[in-house]
Amino acid sequence: MVTALAALCGALVVGGLWLAMSSWRPVPVVRTERQAQARSSALLQRDCVIAAVGSGLLVLVLTRWPVAAIGAAVAGWSIAAMPRRADRERHEARTEAIALWTEMLRDSMGTARGVEGALVATAAAAPVAIRPEIQRMAQRLSSEPLGDVLDDLATDLDHPLGDLVVTALRLTSTTGGRRVREVLADLAAAAYAEAESHRRIAVARQRPRAALKYTALIIGGFVGLLAVFSRRYLEPYDSAVGQVVLAAVGFYWAAGLWWMHRMGRSNPVPRFLTNASGGAA
Repeated sequence: MVTALAALCGALVVGGLWLAMSSWRPVPVVRTERQAQARSSALLQRDCVIAAVGSGLLVLVLTRWPVAAIGAAVAGWSIAAMPRRADRERHEARTEAIALWTEMLRDSMGTARGVEGALVATAAAAPVAIRPEIQRMAQRLSSEPLGDVLDDLATDLDHPLGDLVVTALRLTSTTGGRRVREVLADLAAAAYAEAESHRRIAVARQRPRAALKYTALIIGGFVGLLAVFSRRYLEPYDSAVGQVVLAAVGFYWAAGLWWMHRMGRSNPVPRFLTNASGGAA
């Protein structure tokens, strides 16, 4: 009873700290995709730290095992750092938006306005997911060279397909590409196919991810119940030798869970219009 009450108090303390840190966090205005990713990365790191510290303290209060506390902290960090469904859906939405904008460029090409005119003409009706980047690019065309504006556009889009579109536009503006409409049409079709394949892959990978989630919940729940209601059963782990054995068992389970997570992980296609510092080449 005392152990359960101490665990509850630890959970309440961690929850209070998390609410306090959340209320003090300023909310910046997101203006570009790169700024949005930087903000998302900062929030992800904050959530990982909170999850790791909270899990470690809770397990330390519950079990008084240093090895278990370290393992819980690592598990909390790993769970908080796992890819979220919203991020995958956001990437798919941007892929389809770039594909739709590419089709708009294709329909605007071949007129007397040239590349600059086609870019300005499509800015107002650009898809919502990439409209800020396109409109910013259109505003800069009146005062800056086309090459610099296209390089910054590739950086703002931060997408492999965006690099391909920018490359096609640069070649058209410098060499007068005669088949730019066909190239843009092929890029749009490839983008739609990529978005559809990502959706199918995400559905196929739901099974190993669900298995990983349920396995971790069952293991953690079982150990937690033993620590609360059957402390005598776990008394051998209170010694130094028991902690060594617990570390070996924890490493075994962690390796298995990591392998299950690796089976459902996807590696994004890298961009090619980047230099060593991450800017446009």
